[in-house]
Amino acid sequence: MAENLHDRGLAVEIVELADQIMPPLDKELSTPVENYLRAHGIALHLSTAAAAFSSDRAGQLTVELTSGRFLKTSLVIMSAGVRPNVELATMAGLELGPRGGIKVDRHMRTSHPDIWAAGDAVEVEHTVLPDSSIIPLAGPANRQARVAAESICGRDTEYESTQGTSIVKVFDMVAGGTGATEKQLRAAGIPFLRAHVHPSGHAGYYPGTAQMDVKCLYSPDDGRILGAQITGFDGVDKRLDVFATAIRLGATVFDLEKLELAYAPPFGSAKDAVNMIGFIGSNTLRGDVESWFSTDYPGNCEGARIIDVRSASEYDVWHIPGAELVPLPTLRTAQEAWDRDIPIRLYCASGFRSYLAYRALRQRGFTDVATLAGGVKTFRAWHHVAPEDVPDPLVPMTSYAEEESLRAGGALPPAGAPAGTGVEVDLDCTGLACPGPIMALQQKMGELDPGDEVVAHVSDIGFRLDAPAWAAKNGHEVLDIRPEGAGVVARIRKGGPAASAGGAVQNPVAARLREKKSFVVFSGDFDKVLAAFIIANGAVAMGDEVSMFFTFWGLNALRRPDAPAVDKSLVEKAFATMMPAGPEDMKLSQMNMLGGGTAMIKKIMRDNKVPSLPELIASAQRAGVRLVACTMTMDLLGLQEDELIDGVEFGGVAMFLGEANESNGTFFI
Repeated sequence: MAENLHDRGLAVEIVELADQIMPPLDKELSTPVENYLRAHGIALHLSTAAAAFSSDRAGQLTVELTSGRFLKTSLVIMSAGVRPNVELATMAGLELGPRGGIKVDRHMRTSHPDIWAAGDAVEVEHTVLPDSSIIPLAGPANRQARVAAESICGRDTEYESTQGTSIVKVFDMVAGGTGATEKQLRAAGIPFLRAHVHPSGHAGYYPGTAQMDVKCLYSPDDGRILGAQITGFDGVDKRLDVFATAIRLGATVFDLEKLELAYAPPFGSAKDAVNMIGFIGSNTLRGDVESWFSTDYPGNCEGARIIDVRSASEYDVWHIPGAELVPLPTLRTAQEAWDRDIPIRLYCASGFRSYLAYRALRQRGFTDVATLAGGVKTFRAWHHVAPEDVPDPLVPMTSYAEEESLRAGGALPPAGAPAGTGVEVDLDCTGLACPGPIMALQQKMGELDPGDEVVAHVSDIGFRLDAPAWAAKNGHEVLDIRPEGAGVVARIRKGGPAASAGGAVQNPVAARLREKKSFVVFSGDFDKVLAAFIIANGAVAMGDEVSMFFTFWGLNALRRPDAPAVDKSLVEKAFATMMPAGPEDMKLSQMNMLGGGTAMIKKIMRDNKVPSLPELIASAQRAGVRLVACTMTMDLLGLQEDELIDGVEFGGVAMFLGEANESNGTFFI
């Protein structure tokens, strides 16, 4: 209804009681559909219900939501679900099932020997789940009717089960599922494993395709397929039908590996999406790969290094908070200095590059390592990294009907008219999966002058999130972005001095500053150093670079409690005795109470699961925070390099000022 009303030129809003639309899909599969609806200008109110309705004398309706918002509208359509109409069956004295539908046997016979029932009002066995289900779908209803007819005529025909295969088209996007969802399997207590892939509908070099999101659930015991869900554009229906057939025949992920499916570039890929699910599932069951999942973050990732193996440009657009950037080409060199006892959690855009990184690390002796299933694409969908959650806001997207009416009235220039004063270049990125469009855009922008514009045609719907963040990071301007078939078309103007307001040259100081924070840690008090590392860890989790310069008493935070014996003068030994021997030996600046206050605050931290100061220091180092010891202070206090923890750098005032000059925030603790 939303799609059709939108196509008639109406503004449409959807109010949904659940935390997602389309409850028959798992959350990470519904999120792409939600973003696609928003891209067409349809507002979504999730986890919200209508609390009351009212109307004024002019007949305009007001809908009060449980969120406290009020919607003014001329039409309300209630779509609150369905229940079986069993009035006639109840009047006939027929037995009902536990879910309120008509109880039937496998011949579709009711509790009365001369009455049969079929269709939306009956309860049937589920192919995967225990107990009976009500699944109102046309295909099962027709097959049930055939079984009932043959049974009435004396043939011993049975209707075995319904698996709930369904599909829907939302504008140009397609979504569907078959078998059980993750929510249903968890509720039923059925163990399962997950596989995620994001292939194109057909060969990427042949036009007219886009990425799809495929999720498959299978048994950890024998690999039997339990359920599958897909969202995408081209080829969704045929893959869904293959999964539906596999579930009906009791196939496993090992069987999916071997399927020979129709291939030519306009129709599929040599390694079809179904085969890829089979490969991943089989690799997992054979022990060839260990995966971690979006649901593991952040709780199950504590103590692990999260490594992003994508490119720097992808990392800058968006990355998992707290992740370190180690591009795949540099991984083999970078890992030489890594501690093999620290867990490693790898990720990339869709899972392929992180799988290669996984193999490289396992071959080099790392044992506690895993690759993110489905990559960033699935992670962002699961955690609802929606347009409004991206740090740089998106350009609003108007509906086609609204846009055309504005053009007709002269409020907007004709379609295709250049928006800037420079050159306009068309860039075809269709068929390119992430990060292909961003890389192509980066290259093309390098060839243009400030003020020139690129009109990028991208088949990856995720570009709607990535383009504004990338543009803001690189000083460009997104002028317009709207749906185009399976993807989007974006108009982006190159930034620079000529493109700034009034043609003025940009502030050179502002242009120099980066998303970077610098700290001077002067204090040796426990609470102040603790605050410094809490802020530093928070900053690096937000994607900032962080450097911390330790001078005078602050240097004690870097002291090693088990430092080796070193030669010192009498004065240096006196200093060493009076100063705290590392972070655990530091005292509170206030209410220390001869150490009692310090012990109390440490207990409170443990009770509330707040990391200790040594843990925060280690976490900061893993996240890439630079810890720099002031060499002048070391000389004054008689501290030597061997007495400080590993990984500390050594520098002076010039080094700190160089860091501060590039920072957009400097802290003195």
